[in-house]
Amino acid sequence: MERLAVPVQELEKSNGKLQLLLETLGPAEASPAINTQHVADVFAEVMRVGEWLRDGLADSATGRMAEELARYHQHLKQLRQFLPRIHGHLLTERARLEAERIHLEAAAAWARSTRKNSG
Repeated sequence: MERLAVPVQELEKSNGKLQLLLETLGPAEASPAINTQHVADVFAEVMRVGEWLRDGLADSATGRMAEELARYHQHLKQLRQFLPRIHGHLLTERARLEAERIHLEAAAAWARSTRKNSG
């Protein structure tokens, strides 16, 4: 398999995106100000860099690349600490959406029965 050549700028971009997400999450005691798009974006970045790492990016990294890899590793450690809060937030959002779906189904059923009774 041919090794993937990844410019250090690409890893810097990924680190920048992860840094923005971590800043969005805020301090540990704050409520996470995230949405599903934030989660999808960070997942895409982690998967992208994961591909590079599987292809051997870290095998002989030196200089700026080694620094960016170390920074990326730190971002992942920080992100890992937020995962329980993110999970809780997403579960809460899922429950809210499910309640809304049930409410809309009930309203639609009521509207259908009203039309039948008046027609």
